[in-house]
Amino acid sequence: MITQSAKSRLQLALIPALFSFASVTFADEENQDYFSLSLDQLANLKVVTSSKREQSIDESYANVTVITQQMIKRRGYRNIIEILEDLPGFDFATYEDGGGEYPVHLLDRGTGGDNGNSRMMVMIDGMVQNHISFNWTQGLTDEQMLLDIERIEVVQGPGSALYGAQAVAGIIHIITKQKFEGIQAKLLVGENNTRALEVMAGGSVGDTFYQIALKNYLTDGDGGIGRLDPGGYFSNNYYPDILLADYDEDGNYVTNVANSLAGQLIPDGFNNSKDDKTLRLRVYTDNLEMGINSWERKDGLGSYVTGYEYNATAEEFISHHRSLTVYIKNQKNLLENELQWNSDLWYRIDKQEADTGFSYTYRFNDLKKSYHSASSQVGYENQFDWKLEENKNLIFGFRFLGNRQTEQVVSLGEIQNGNASTTNSSWDIAVAGAGLGNEKVNEIFDETETAMYVLLEGQFTPELTYSLGNRYSNGSDYGSTSTPRAGLIYNADNDWVFKALYGSAYRQPSLFELHDEFRGQLDLVPESIDTLEFEMSSRFSEVGQIKANLFYSKLSDSINLVADPTRAGGESYANVSSSKVRGVSTQLDIKPTKKLTIYANYFYLEGASEGESWGDIAHTAKHKVNFGLNWQPLNHGFNVNLKGNYVGKRAVPETNTYFEGKAPSYTKFDLVITWTNLFGSAGLDTQLILNNIFDEGYYGVGRQSGSSLRSDYDPATNPNPTGFIPAYHPQAGRTIYWSLSHQL
Repeated sequence: MITQSAKSRLQLALIPALFSFASVTFADEENQDYFSLSLDQLANLKVVTSSKREQSIDESYANVTVITQQMIKRRGYRNIIEILEDLPGFDFATYEDGGGEYPVHLLDRGTGGDNGNSRMMVMIDGMVQNHISFNWTQGLTDEQMLLDIERIEVVQGPGSALYGAQAVAGIIHIITKQKFEGIQAKLLVGENNTRALEVMAGGSVGDTFYQIALKNYLTDGDGGIGRLDPGGYFSNNYYPDILLADYDEDGNYVTNVANSLAGQLIPDGFNNSKDDKTLRLRVYTDNLEMGINSWERKDGLGSYVTGYEYNATAEEFISHHRSLTVYIKNQKNLLENELQWNSDLWYRIDKQEADTGFSYTYRFNDLKKSYHSASSQVGYENQFDWKLEENKNLIFGFRFLGNRQTEQVVSLGEIQNGNASTTNSSWDIAVAGAGLGNEKVNEIFDETETAMYVLLEGQFTPELTYSLGNRYSNGSDYGSTSTPRAGLIYNADNDWVFKALYGSAYRQPSLFELHDEFRGQLDLVPESIDTLEFEMSSRFSEVGQIKANLFYSKLSDSINLVADPTRAGGESYANVSSSKVRGVSTQLDIKPTKKLTIYANYFYLEGASEGESWGDIAHTAKHKVNFGLNWQPLNHGFNVNLKGNYVGKRAVPETNTYFEGKAPSYTKFDLVITWTNLFGSAGLDTQLILNNIFDEGYYGVGRQSGSSLRSDYDPATNPNPTGFIPAYHPQAGRTIYWSLSHQL
């Protein structure tokens, strides 16, 4: 939140800026401007995620939303999380700076909320990005590049029939630009010493195209200062009087010793600095592509844990991860172009760097507890798309995966070699009082998976089409699964489209859930989901379009955290009994004039465990509304985008006793003003981004259990109360950014 004096300074600072912006001469924009497309054209944008082949949205057997590059630019999105906030069905416990290692906790249509969102699949140009060992989604925050993206296809609903594990709640498919030629650069600056540079360059030599994209995002963050914190999880706390455990100068293990910081105030806030980097490199022809996708994320852990048990403002309170994918794609047309053969070969690495970690306030406060791990994967997939008849296609394929997975190596003290599965300073041995500097070897797991899938799509009549598919997967660590899908689409004169869809998916337990130091459980089995949904969409002339979706999902053997008094953290992972979720969403897009578009969506959700009545789902709001308008008051060179998010009261888990059943609702607004072809210079654009313009004080519901109670902490008598996850995660107040981009 921003103080009243800061608000006054902001208002004064904006006055000359607005006058200078008003003096700009505007020019026409490029031909593919968002406003040059009719709603009919937008609805018929081609997508590929639903059936692994190009279809229009109306033809797609899925609930799919497309975010184009123009939408990204007009709405001032800085990362994928900001995009998902505006879509119906997404709930957030933490956003882009509060989730620790993951770094965001989200649910899609009531499914998810686990460590690292392992029920959501993320892909870039068909390459899966989920963590090899832990299944976490990756690339949703500022380590993801947006400048070189053509569009993002968000599929809500199961997708394992074609894509395998993790596509339980849905798929986020990032598709980059093709055959880009030229140079484009974007500079972003903002509060808290935020600065980012994105550069994309591409060209061709004969029939061969090349493309490179680079990004570096840096910010000091606001340090969590001034954010809404009514419970005092990150403010006005004192260091504990004693250290429950420590090692003295002679290396001896000691307990209940005086703390040299006793009586001093713990610094308010938390470290939410960022240093994120991205590299994408591609060389390709019409039939062959070779590429590299790489990113590095070194972020403060934010409001991940309570600020009175952890040194949350320290520089070493960080998460440091890397990911690298190297791939080759080949495409051939056979049988006089009636059969298309696609083959993909890739190698991936995921690394948790050894400086990831933190230090405690109540024990070993001069020693860092750190984590590292390294995982690798080799994959090979063949897919055949056979055109049986004019309106009948058969897709069939197989995939092989080989994974090398390493448990998290946990150390205390000296930062370790992040490539090794060993530590020379074991946390486990040190915390047991057996001394620092002891070696421990962690287990390496080699696992394989083979899968086969088939999908048949055709038509009964020109108006009625069908889709039938199934996937069989067999993993050395989880056994075999079968995930079918089916769909019917009735298209009435291209005005009304009705879809009836069934999908299923599975997710195997991750190495994290099996072996986590506090909560791991070795006897977990894969969880599964079955979803039935109905969708109706209609366009009325050139003015507007409406879409409504009704769905019902049943989750079986869900892997969740449950109370377990035998564990140090009071909980452990377990397969729980079946649960069910149902909901409805409506979306409306209106284009009353050529220079004005308006959108709104509403989402309603409820769920129930087996044998219980329908009600709220933990970490979600039963009612949510997103809305926005895009206006060009002068001409194509000047654009105003205003959008808002209403999130109703959010249910909290029973373990979160800070709230009386629900966290309060909130409404926030964002404003983006864009000038293109600045001063008549083609390709030179500038943008002013004001997020949370009314400085709304709000927070995300405490992730997972949210079980910590600030009132239980006492620096003299109880420096380590039960639970370490705060009841809520404070979010930023008003933030201001300015960007300048140029394309040659």
